Amino acid sequence: MSSESILLVIGGIGIFLLGMTIMTDGLRTLAGDSLRKALSRFTGGHFSSFLSGAGITAIIQSSGATTFATIGFVSAGLISFEQSIGVILGANVGTTSTSWIVTYLGLKLKISVISYPAIAVGALLKLLGDHRKGAIGIICAGFGMIFLGIDLLQEGMHAFPPSYNFTAYSYESIIGKFGLIGAGIIMTILMQSSSAAMTATLAALNAGTIAFPQAALLAIGQNVGTTFISALGAIGATIPAKRTALAHILFNLFVGIGVFLFLPFFMKLSLYFANIVGHGEPIVALSAFHTVFNIAGCVFVLPITRQFAYLITKILPEREINLTRNLDSSVLMVPEVALEAVRRTLVEITGYIIESLAAVFRKELDMEEFSSRLDTAERALGRTQSFLRNLRSFNNSPLLHERHTNIIHSVEHLHRLIGACREESNLASLIKNEELDNIARLLINNAESIHAWLAGTGTTEMKKKAEQTSMAIAEIRKSKRKEILEKTSAGHFEAEEAFQLIEKVRMLDRIAFHVWRAILHLEDINTPISPQIINAGLNGNGAT
Repeated sequence: MSSESILLVIGGIGIFLLGMTIMTDGLRTLAGDSLRKALSRFTGGHFSSFLSGAGITAIIQSSGATTFATIGFVSAGLISFEQSIGVILGANVGTTSTSWIVTYLGLKLKISVISYPAIAVGALLKLLGDHRKGAIGIICAGFGMIFLGIDLLQEGMHAFPPSYNFTAYSYESIIGKFGLIGAGIIMTILMQSSSAAMTATLAALNAGTIAFPQAALLAIGQNVGTTFISALGAIGATIPAKRTALAHILFNLFVGIGVFLFLPFFMKLSLYFANIVGHGEPIVALSAFHTVFNIAGCVFVLPITRQFAYLITKILPEREINLTRNLDSSVLMVPEVALEAVRRTLVEITGYIIESLAAVFRKELDMEEFSSRLDTAERALGRTQSFLRNLRSFNNSPLLHERHTNIIHSVEHLHRLIGACREESNLASLIKNEELDNIARLLINNAESIHAWLAGTGTTEMKKKAEQTSMAIAEIRKSKRKEILEKTSAGHFEAEEAFQLIEKVRMLDRIAFHVWRAILHLEDINTPISPQIINAGLNGNGAT
């Protein structure tokens, strides 16, 4: 075994991995907001979630990217944890498409002859084209690098048999089987990609370096090896991320154990399929083996998805209120999802403040407890700001840039809202003043209605009623100061008492305005906002 062949194998794997990463990034960039819309639109029942995961993974050629996106969707509240299990199962099947692409395009048809032209065209599009053409260029270059890597890997593998025969290792003994599974796990961990590990196995099998039974055991190990990547990604992550990672780990371990116990059956089935479609070629049989055992696992788990999800939530329960539980660092890999996670986090913070205000006016919460809740909201807002600082610029996407700007506006208004709520002495005295208490309750009912609609639990009628109530409060804000001053001049109030009342009305003004503006900026920007509402908000204190 020459050093040149070793370098060819290492270089081939490296170029393949780089090509996969580049092509996935290009596909994700080209898809833009479509990825977010596709997953949220097609993840309904368990089967449609499964199809979504399989289809998206087959398109972007990365089960890792689909898994991370799924974690983000769960965090952002776009799909439920139960739906995410279907997506993950689908991603496991979708990633087997790489085996078929490598088998037929890389090893059988030798499509590597177009690798260099594809890389050249891709580089030109990236350098000279606009944003969309640049993304297409990245995809082309990545595509070319994938098959260039396969070609180098295949060339290096052909040099192995004369100097070192791996088939000398027995795959019939239990120790040999576990050794090969362990080798597959190590390959995936070192390469950080089950697709790359499977590609190396296919190249070795095609070169005659290993036999089909050895390759099958390596494939089992590689499938299990992906769980270590999920486990590492879940360290220090949020509960939704840990649950998604645990679902992935348990499923792959279950499939690995199942296929190991029934290995002769799956091997015979794969060889039978290869005889039908591929003249019995070992690489076709291995691709079939990889696909069949993943589909078999999904067939078993899909009908019990609800029970599977329940088991995982019992293992990893939510132990306390955590307003920022959706802000997982893995979400940052998909900017569209990251922004949605932030938006929904801010909706939850807003709702928490509104709920606390309502509890004060219902006399269910004293001022000390209310102050503690404001501290919790303020810490959550600070954590959200830290998360936002890790988001890149969205200048290349006007839609994302607008969403990002809206979110920053909302953060500012929530800070001001918390500041206004800090005037606890004024809040306490509002409850004792029947007239002001009624206005405050109107404000709270209005805010709660808007928040319910924004969070998706309210109706369109509720939204309309909330809009009308908000404009009515805006009129009250304008007239109240004049009314108090007139009553003072008529002798109904002492000057000092009048000034205190005016200050309390101003506090209500600030709270109402900042609740309104925070929620207004958190509304999905694809939903039209009526000019009347915008004008009503602008008439508050001139802020944006």
